Amino acid sequence: MWLGEQITERGIGNGISLIIFAGIVARFPNAIISTIRLVQAGELNLFFVVFLVAMMVAVVAAIILLERGQRKIPVQYAKRVVGRKVYGGQSTHLPLKINTAGVIPPIFASSIIMFPATVAGFIEIPWVQTIAKQLSPGTVVYTLLYVGMIFFFAYFYTAIVFNPVDIADNLKKYGGFIPGIRPGQKTSEYLYRVLSRLTFVGAIYLAIVCVIPEVLIRKFNVPFYFGGTSLLIAVGVALDTVSQIESHLVTRSYEGFLKKGRLRGRKS
Repeated sequence: MWLGEQITERGIGNGISLIIFAGIVARFPNAIISTIRLVQAGELNLFFVVFLVAMMVAVVAAIILLERGQRKIPVQYAKRVVGRKVYGGQSTHLPLKINTAGVIPPIFASSIIMFPATVAGFIEIPWVQTIAKQLSPGTVVYTLLYVGMIFFFAYFYTAIVFNPVDIADNLKKYGGFIPGIRPGQKTSEYLYRVLSRLTFVGAIYLAIVCVIPEVLIRKFNVPFYFGGTSLLIAVGVALDTVSQIESHLVTRSYEGFLKKGRLRGRKS
Protein backbone atom coordinates (compact mmCIF):
# COMPACT_ATOMS: atom_id res chain seq x y z
CA MET A 1 0.00 0.00 0.00
CA TRP A 2 2.84 2.42 0.86
CA LEU A 3 4.65 1.68 -2.40
CA GLY A 4 1.42 2.19 -4.34
CA GLU A 5 0.85 5.55 -2.68
CA GLN A 6 4.39 6.65 -3.53
CA ILE A 7 3.84 5.69 -7.19
CA THR A 8 0.55 7.61 -7.25
CA GLU A 9 2.06 10.75 -5.72
CA ARG A 10 5.38 10.81 -7.62
CA GLY A 11 4.62 8.88 -10.80
CA ILE A 12 1.96 8.47 -13.45
CA GLY A 13 -1.14 6.37 -12.91
CA ASN A 14 -2.65 4.68 -9.89
CA GLY A 15 0.08 2.96 -7.88
CA ILE A 16 -1.97 0.05 -6.51
CA SER A 17 -3.43 -0.66 -9.95
CA LEU A 18 0.03 -0.62 -11.52
CA ILE A 19 1.34 -3.11 -8.93
CA ILE A 20 -1.58 -5.45 -9.66
CA PHE A 21 -0.99 -4.91 -13.39
CA ALA A 22 2.70 -5.86 -12.98
CA GLY A 23 1.75 -9.05 -11.13
CA ILE A 24 -0.62 -10.07 -13.94
CA VAL A 25 1.75 -9.23 -16.80
CA ALA A 26 4.68 -10.99 -15.07
CA ARG A 27 2.99 -14.34 -15.78
CA PHE A 28 2.94 -13.83 -19.55
CA PRO A 29 6.59 -14.85 -20.27
CA ASN A 30 6.16 -18.13 -18.40
CA ALA A 31 2.98 -18.86 -20.39
CA ILE A 32 4.77 -18.15 -23.67
CA ILE A 33 7.71 -20.40 -22.75
CA SER A 34 5.43 -23.27 -21.68
CA THR A 35 3.44 -22.97 -24.93
CA ILE A 36 6.63 -23.09 -27.04
CA ARG A 37 7.76 -26.20 -25.19
CA LEU A 38 4.42 -27.91 -25.81
CA VAL A 39 4.62 -27.07 -29.52
CA GLN A 40 8.16 -28.46 -29.70
CA ALA A 41 7.03 -31.63 -27.91
CA GLY A 42 4.17 -32.06 -30.37
CA GLU A 43 1.41 -31.74 -27.77
CA LEU A 44 0.05 -28.55 -29.35
CA ASN A 45 -0.59 -27.94 -33.03
CA LEU A 46 1.22 -24.93 -34.50
CA PHE A 47 -1.87 -23.84 -36.45
CA PHE A 48 -3.91 -23.95 -33.25
CA VAL A 49 -1.34 -21.73 -31.53
CA VAL A 50 -1.54 -19.23 -34.42
CA PHE A 51 -5.35 -19.28 -34.15
CA LEU A 52 -5.06 -18.81 -30.38
CA VAL A 53 -2.78 -15.78 -30.77
CA ALA A 54 -5.17 -14.24 -33.31
CA MET A 55 -8.09 -14.83 -30.95
CA MET A 56 -6.17 -13.23 -28.05
CA VAL A 57 -5.49 -10.12 -30.14
CA ALA A 58 -9.16 -9.97 -31.14
CA VAL A 59 -10.33 -10.32 -27.52
CA VAL A 60 -7.98 -7.56 -26.32
CA ALA A 61 -9.12 -5.30 -29.17
CA ALA A 62 -12.76 -5.98 -28.29
CA ILE A 63 -12.10 -5.16 -24.62
CA ILE A 64 -10.44 -1.87 -25.56
CA LEU A 65 -13.31 -1.00 -27.92
CA LEU A 66 -16.02 -1.74 -25.36
CA GLU A 67 -14.18 -0.14 -22.42
CA ARG A 68 -13.81 3.07 -24.43
CA GLY A 69 -17.25 2.80 -26.02
CA GLN A 70 -19.80 5.44 -25.08
CA ARG A 71 -23.34 6.35 -26.00
CA LYS A 72 -23.34 10.13 -26.43
CA ILE A 73 -26.78 11.54 -25.68
CA PRO A 74 -27.13 15.06 -27.13
CA VAL A 75 -28.05 17.79 -24.63
CA GLN A 76 -29.18 21.29 -25.57
CA TYR A 77 -29.13 24.20 -23.14
CA ALA A 78 -31.69 26.95 -23.52
CA LYS A 79 -30.62 30.58 -23.58
CA ARG A 80 -31.07 32.54 -20.37
CA VAL A 81 -30.82 36.28 -19.88
CA VAL A 82 -29.26 37.30 -16.56
CA GLY A 83 -28.98 41.08 -16.37
CA ARG A 84 -27.32 42.20 -19.58
CA LYS A 85 -25.66 38.86 -20.31
CA VAL A 86 -27.00 35.86 -22.20
CA TYR A 87 -26.06 32.42 -20.85
CA GLY A 88 -26.54 28.98 -22.38
CA GLY A 89 -27.59 28.14 -25.87
CA GLN A 90 -24.74 25.70 -26.44
CA SER A 91 -24.97 22.04 -27.40
CA THR A 92 -23.13 19.26 -25.58
CA HIS A 93 -23.58 15.56 -24.89
CA LEU A 94 -24.03 13.22 -21.94
CA PRO A 95 -21.60 10.26 -22.23
CA LEU A 96 -22.88 6.88 -21.01
CA LYS A 97 -20.29 4.10 -20.87
CA ILE A 98 -21.15 0.65 -22.15
CA ASN A 99 -19.47 -0.95 -19.14
CA THR A 100 -20.29 1.40 -16.28
CA ALA A 101 -19.62 -1.22 -13.60
CA GLY A 102 -16.03 -1.99 -14.67
CA VAL A 103 -14.52 -5.12 -13.13
CA ILE A 104 -16.74 -5.04 -10.02
CA PRO A 105 -19.34 -7.62 -11.25
CA PRO A 106 -16.86 -10.48 -11.97
CA ILE A 107 -14.95 -9.83 -8.74
CA PHE A 108 -18.09 -9.91 -6.60
CA ALA A 109 -19.56 -12.87 -8.50
CA SER A 110 -16.45 -15.05 -8.17
CA SER A 111 -16.02 -14.16 -4.49
CA ILE A 112 -19.62 -15.04 -3.57
CA ILE A 113 -19.58 -18.32 -5.51
CA MET A 114 -16.27 -19.42 -4.00
CA PHE A 115 -17.41 -18.73 -0.42
CA PRO A 116 -19.83 -21.73 -0.10
CA ALA A 117 -17.27 -24.04 -1.72
CA THR A 118 -14.61 -22.85 0.73
CA VAL A 119 -16.88 -23.40 3.73
CA ALA A 120 -17.94 -26.83 2.42
CA GLY A 121 -14.29 -27.88 2.35
CA PHE A 122 -14.30 -27.94 6.17
CA ILE A 123 -17.49 -30.04 6.44
CA GLU A 124 -17.16 -33.79 5.91
CA ILE A 125 -20.77 -34.49 4.87
CA PRO A 126 -21.46 -36.23 1.53
CA TRP A 127 -24.22 -33.94 0.27
CA VAL A 128 -22.24 -30.85 1.27
CA GLN A 129 -19.22 -32.16 -0.63
CA THR A 130 -21.45 -32.79 -3.67
CA ILE A 131 -22.62 -29.17 -3.61
CA ALA A 132 -19.02 -28.00 -3.27
CA LYS A 133 -18.03 -30.02 -6.35
CA GLN A 134 -20.92 -28.55 -8.34
CA LEU A 135 -19.78 -25.03 -7.38
CA SER A 136 -16.18 -25.65 -8.41
CA PRO A 137 -14.84 -23.90 -11.56
CA GLY A 138 -15.44 -25.79 -14.78
CA THR A 139 -18.87 -27.19 -13.96
CA VAL A 140 -22.08 -26.14 -15.71
CA VAL A 141 -23.69 -25.00 -12.43
CA TYR A 142 -20.70 -22.79 -11.62
CA THR A 143 -20.69 -21.20 -15.08
CA LEU A 144 -24.44 -20.49 -15.02
CA LEU A 145 -24.28 -18.99 -11.53
CA TYR A 146 -21.20 -16.99 -12.47
CA VAL A 147 -22.87 -15.48 -15.55
CA GLY A 148 -26.10 -14.80 -13.65
CA MET A 149 -24.29 -12.99 -10.84
CA ILE A 150 -22.27 -10.95 -13.34
CA PHE A 151 -25.56 -9.70 -14.83
CA PHE A 152 -26.98 -8.99 -11.37
CA PHE A 153 -23.99 -7.03 -10.10
CA ALA A 154 -23.64 -5.16 -13.41
CA TYR A 155 -27.16 -3.77 -13.03
CA PHE A 156 -26.79 -3.35 -9.25
CA TYR A 157 -23.54 -1.38 -9.39
CA THR A 158 -24.74 0.73 -12.34
CA ALA A 159 -27.87 1.65 -10.39
CA ILE A 160 -25.68 2.79 -7.48
CA VAL A 161 -23.23 4.96 -9.43
CA PHE A 162 -25.69 6.44 -11.96
CA ASN A 163 -29.08 7.85 -10.98
CA PRO A 164 -31.19 8.94 -13.99
CA VAL A 165 -33.58 10.91 -11.78
CA ASP A 166 -30.78 13.10 -10.39
CA ILE A 167 -29.32 13.64 -13.87
CA ALA A 168 -32.73 14.65 -15.23
CA ASP A 169 -33.32 17.04 -12.32
CA ASN A 170 -29.91 18.67 -12.78
CA LEU A 171 -30.50 19.10 -16.50
CA LYS A 172 -33.87 20.70 -15.84
CA LYS A 173 -32.40 22.92 -13.12
CA TYR A 174 -29.74 24.38 -15.43
CA GLY A 175 -31.99 24.70 -18.46
CA GLY A 176 -30.77 21.61 -20.29
CA PHE A 177 -32.89 19.15 -22.22
CA ILE A 178 -32.53 16.22 -24.60
CA PRO A 179 -33.92 17.12 -28.04
CA GLY A 180 -37.29 15.43 -28.54
CA ILE A 181 -37.63 14.46 -24.85
CA ARG A 182 -39.56 16.53 -22.32
CA PRO A 183 -37.56 17.62 -19.23
CA GLY A 184 -38.18 15.96 -15.89
CA GLN A 185 -39.72 12.50 -15.61
CA LYS A 186 -39.68 11.78 -19.36
CA THR A 187 -35.94 12.52 -19.45
CA SER A 188 -35.25 10.21 -16.49
CA GLU A 189 -37.29 7.42 -18.13
CA TYR A 190 -35.39 7.87 -21.38
CA LEU A 191 -32.02 7.78 -19.59
CA TYR A 192 -33.08 4.70 -17.62
CA ARG A 193 -34.14 2.91 -20.81
CA VAL A 194 -30.89 3.72 -22.62
CA LEU A 195 -28.79 2.82 -19.57
CA SER A 196 -30.58 -0.52 -19.16
CA ARG A 197 -29.78 -1.49 -22.75
CA LEU A 198 -26.16 -0.41 -22.40
CA THR A 199 -25.81 -2.35 -19.13
CA PHE A 200 -27.22 -5.47 -20.80
CA VAL A 201 -24.61 -5.23 -23.57
CA GLY A 202 -21.88 -4.58 -21.00
CA ALA A 203 -22.96 -7.58 -18.90
CA ILE A 204 -22.86 -9.85 -21.96
CA TYR A 205 -19.37 -8.57 -22.75
CA LEU A 206 -18.16 -9.20 -19.18
CA ALA A 207 -19.69 -12.68 -19.11
CA ILE A 208 -18.03 -13.69 -22.40
CA VAL A 209 -14.62 -12.43 -21.31
CA CYS A 210 -14.90 -14.22 -17.95
CA VAL A 211 -16.09 -17.52 -19.44
CA ILE A 212 -13.34 -17.63 -22.12
CA PRO A 213 -10.69 -19.08 -19.71
CA GLU A 214 -12.98 -21.97 -18.73
CA VAL A 215 -13.60 -22.86 -22.38
CA LEU A 216 -9.93 -22.62 -23.36
CA ILE A 217 -8.64 -24.65 -20.41
CA ARG A 218 -11.38 -27.31 -20.20
CA LYS A 219 -12.20 -27.82 -23.87
CA PHE A 220 -8.97 -26.99 -25.71
CA ASN A 221 -6.37 -27.82 -23.00
CA VAL A 222 -4.68 -24.43 -23.26
CA PRO A 223 -1.67 -24.45 -20.90
CA PHE A 224 -2.16 -20.91 -19.58
CA TYR A 225 -4.91 -18.74 -18.14
CA PHE A 226 -6.16 -16.07 -20.55
CA GLY A 227 -9.15 -13.84 -19.96
CA GLY A 228 -11.31 -13.21 -16.94
CA THR A 229 -10.87 -10.51 -14.33
CA SER A 230 -7.09 -10.40 -14.70
CA LEU A 231 -7.31 -9.48 -18.40
CA LEU A 232 -9.96 -6.83 -17.70
CA ILE A 233 -7.78 -5.31 -14.97
CA ALA A 234 -4.64 -5.37 -17.14
CA VAL A 235 -6.30 -3.73 -20.13
CA GLY A 236 -8.16 -1.22 -17.96
CA VAL A 237 -5.04 -0.14 -16.07
CA ALA A 238 -3.08 0.15 -19.34
CA LEU A 239 -5.80 2.35 -20.88
CA ASP A 240 -6.01 4.59 -17.79
CA THR A 241 -2.22 4.97 -17.65
CA VAL A 242 -2.01 5.84 -21.34
CA SER A 243 -4.79 8.42 -20.88
CA GLN A 244 -2.92 10.05 -18.00
CA ILE A 245 0.31 10.12 -20.03
CA GLU A 246 -1.54 11.77 -22.91
CA SER A 247 -3.06 14.36 -20.56
CA HIS A 248 0.43 15.18 -19.20
CA LEU A 249 1.75 15.52 -22.75
CA VAL A 250 -1.07 17.86 -23.70
CA THR A 251 -0.48 19.93 -20.56
CA ARG A 252 3.20 20.31 -21.41
CA SER A 253 2.42 21.05 -25.10
CA TYR A 254 4.51 18.07 -26.14
CA GLU A 255 3.96 17.03 -29.74
CA GLY A 256 4.60 13.31 -29.33
CA PHE A 257 7.31 10.72 -28.92
CA LEU A 258 7.96 10.31 -32.64
CA LYS A 259 8.09 13.99 -33.64
CA LYS A 260 11.37 15.84 -33.60
CA GLY A 261 11.87 19.50 -32.87
CA ARG A 262 11.77 21.91 -29.99
CA LEU A 263 8.96 21.93 -27.50
CA ARG A 264 6.52 24.80 -27.73
CA GLY A 265 7.08 27.50 -25.17
CA ARG A 266 10.56 26.25 -24.23
CA LYS A 267 13.71 28.20 -24.93
CA SER A 268 16.69 26.34 -26.35
